[in-house]
Amino acid sequence: MNNTHLHVRLNSLGRAFALRFGGILCLLIGIGLSGCSLFNVDSETPDTDLLKKTILETDEVPSPNKQYDSSGKPIPEKLKLAGGLALGDTGNLAFTGESLSVVVKEMIESERWNSLRNIAILYPDIATKIMWGEGSNQLSSSQREVLARALDLQWTKGEQDTWQSFVQQQYNQGNAGNYLENRNRFLAFLQVNDTKSAFSLQLSKTAKKSNSQIAEAESLRLEGIAYLMNEDYENSIKCLSRARTLQEQTQPIQAAHTGLLLGEAFRHAEQLEQWQASWLTAIELQSSFAVDGNLKDPAFWSKAAFLRPVSTQWPAEVIGRLEHSLRNENLEFGFSESSIDEAVVWATIGIQSLKRHESQNSILAFKKSEALINGVSLREELQMQQALAMIDGGQQGPASAILLRLGSQPSLLGDRAKAILATLKLQNGSIAQGMNLLQSAIKTSSQWPVHERLRAQADYGLAYLMRGREEQGISLLNYVYDEFLKLQSYEDASQCLANIATYYEKTDQKAKHRIALKKLQSFEIR
Repeated sequence: MNNTHLHVRLNSLGRAFALRFGGILCLLIGIGLSGCSLFNVDSETPDTDLLKKTILETDEVPSPNKQYDSSGKPIPEKLKLAGGLALGDTGNLAFTGESLSVVVKEMIESERWNSLRNIAILYPDIATKIMWGEGSNQLSSSQREVLARALDLQWTKGEQDTWQSFVQQQYNQGNAGNYLENRNRFLAFLQVNDTKSAFSLQLSKTAKKSNSQIAEAESLRLEGIAYLMNEDYENSIKCLSRARTLQEQTQPIQAAHTGLLLGEAFRHAEQLEQWQASWLTAIELQSSFAVDGNLKDPAFWSKAAFLRPVSTQWPAEVIGRLEHSLRNENLEFGFSESSIDEAVVWATIGIQSLKRHESQNSILAFKKSEALINGVSLREELQMQQALAMIDGGQQGPASAILLRLGSQPSLLGDRAKAILATLKLQNGSIAQGMNLLQSAIKTSSQWPVHERLRAQADYGLAYLMRGREEQGISLLNYVYDEFLKLQSYEDASQCLANIATYYEKTDQKAKHRIALKKLQSFEIR
């Protein structure tokens, strides 16, 4: 039999590895996204450094002393503040605006609309950066509009002032294009602490010419930051308050972030009650989207934790919403102590970072959460999540050490750990051993968190294919696909279909391959 490469994926994992399939060399390549380090501000950091880390969030910013076209394409060098600290240094994310633009371009060209929708759901912060010009040179005008529409469908409130209309104006009309150029120049001046030059651009006047509420709110937000840097707290509060009011009408996610900034302005102005009220409003708004809109915005919760007023507790309603989302991951807190509330927030950051494939962020957040609790079972659940994050980040050795310890227990948690260990065995080519271990563990899977159960079943289906048991493997992958679809877990559902199509392609079953491809294409346009 000739060697053939079979490109599929064990759904619990996202890294490349080789297996044997009935004598055929099978290369299983994951398409998961990689992640980097956690936004981590020490609580003892001086106020000025904390402010610098909080107020601006951009990877690269255009130099204020050069001319740019309406795309606002950033220059390559990294601008830093006095003391060498990069403004907005909130940790490396899964994507920059530039790298996400490349992914978006490929998805649009291949008409993978469900995958594009998933990008808008998982990375609204990075997609918004593209709207402001970061990496947008990778996209054509029509492609930018498609991404803007995906953002609007998921996150824009109402139809009066949308990202799609902003992008249409921005790249097709001179006045709006001038606004983007001035906005990026203003931001670049702030990066080098040159607020005088920034204000000379009269950004708000340019925004009014663009006839865009999004542009007006952004101008007020940036001017509010500039006033805050100048210690002109009165004008900073006025600008940030107006920006938040405008954003609440159409861009509530941005409004929550602006609310944290406004709280900082109140704090510096020693208006402590207003500081508390602004912080509470921001986290209440964001927590509602975390549950109702399935928003994954771990950077917001990191900043909210660091910027929490000292005398203010996390509201019970907010913690209740976050706990509700954590229960889906088998993380049950169920206490009302302040340290437990903080643990809930860091566990939320961990889960949200893991969903976004920002694995190192996730590991550190879970460790912070674990350090705040005493219950053995909950600590072990958090350790399980750490192991999953390690696997997502390619750290299989440390993950295996955790899973071996957890898997030695005769419990549901032990079976779940064994199922993941089984997948690692399959990765390393121990197909018989891995399949036996998975078969033993999966007996209790009806009591596992639903996504863990389905991913284990998908891995089991792939193991069947590796052993030459095509009927059982394909049947199980189709079942798991249907279940993921019901849960609106589009990335996992798409992976099941892609694995089936690739299996048929690499085993030279042309008719079945065409049918599988057609099903995958239909999935992407639904």
